[in-house]
Amino acid sequence: MSKKKKSKKRKNPYPKKKRKNYKPLIIACAVVVLCAVLIIISYVIYLNTSLEAADFVGRDFRSVSALDASGDEVDMEDIYNVRYDSYQGSLTLKGDGTFELWLTSGSADDGTHRGSYTYDREKQIINAVFDSGEKAKFKLVRNGDNTLKRIEVPYNGYTVYFV
Repeated sequence: MSKKKKSKKRKNPYPKKKRKNYKPLIIACAVVVLCAVLIIISYVIYLNTSLEAADFVGRDFRSVSALDASGDEVDMEDIYNVRYDSYQGSLTLKGDGTFELWLTSGSADDGTHRGSYTYDREKQIINAVFDSGEKAKFKLVRNGDNTLKRIEVPYNGYTVYFV
């Protein structure tokens, strides 16, 4: 009989190290970075849509001219139904999202129409809602250098220009 040598298992002097599982750490870091990016994006959007950052807030605008539905200029006395053409209406847009529009008598006290508004920066539109529930869209017209040129307000079939 032959003798079989038993093979001895040698111990590896350099045992394999157990690999650590970094997957949860990577996921946690990705979530933190994503949250930080979303917060920054939200803040930038907030700054760009904030009413306080808008160039029309806190200014008093005066009506200077008006067009009828066919685009022809009309006298201001026709718009406001008064006997003199030097009449001027006013529009004030406040930073708290409210506005005052004085065109003709709105109330027996002071003739001011009030309401709230939102600003759509992309479309350059002010969406106005009067206290009476009536809705209107005020269009912002800008110059080539993005400064505000005028606000166009629809009123009784006319478009009144405020500067």
